[in-house]
Amino acid sequence: MEDDFNKKTPAPSELDELKRKAEEQGLSDKEAYDALSNPLKAQVRESLMSEQGHLCAYCMRRIPDERILEEDTDQSDVYIEHWQAISAARKTGENKGLDYNNMLAVCSGNEKALEATGKRKKRYFTCDKKRGNASLKINPLDVSTLETIYYLSDGTIKSTDEEIEKDIDIKLNLNCSTEAVTLPQNRKAVLDAIQADLINQDGGDWCQKYKDQLDIWENENDPKVPYIGIAIWWLKDQIRHLSGEK
Repeated sequence: MEDDFNKKTPAPSELDELKRKAEEQGLSDKEAYDALSNPLKAQVRESLMSEQGHLCAYCMRRIPDERILEEDTDQSDVYIEHWQAISAARKTGENKGLDYNNMLAVCSGNEKALEATGKRKKRYFTCDKKRGNASLKINPLDVSTLETIYYLSDGTIKSTDEEIEKDIDIKLNLNCSTEAVTLPQNRKAVLDAIQADLINQDGGDWCQKYKDQLDIWENENDPKVPYIGIAIWWLKDQIRHLSGEK
């Protein structure tokens, strides 16, 4: 996860209209979301992926998810996730099922992968598939929760907030490293690559070098580099240390 996920683009106008009609009819979150169908649903997916740089909002792997095989017709290579889980009972003036600001694009959650045979056990699920309808404190759309995140040198993602760390480890399983899921290893590979690139550069103002590289990664266009969050965090951490910040 990284700060850029809190930069939402305007909702497709057709989605806003569908949401308005659902609220007028007093539909529940689930009833309203069930009314979202193609081609509008596909348009919403594309819009979400574009604003996220075609990365899963939770694990930051590339989406559409390449792990889905052609014969897996019952699965999607990208899912629309609701950060505030939608409810079959909740009927309020603000319908969260069709609220674009409540939507994220996420991967298949390791429900099945190229190396797997048959359906996976839930302990190997990640992201939305692992979370289900559990409430989350961490929010890719809220920079204040993302600012609690830090990484270890082996690619493990952590948080200074105990509740958010439980979201990371348990509800989203973002440190899963078994059964064809190598999230920490994938993050470490990105960090190793950027560190190696910087080490091979000539000497000079290292703080400025880090700032220049940070500017490149933070302003990267769609599609973004998968798992880039760890590199952005590391660069910011190096800049803080060299600048004497705490």
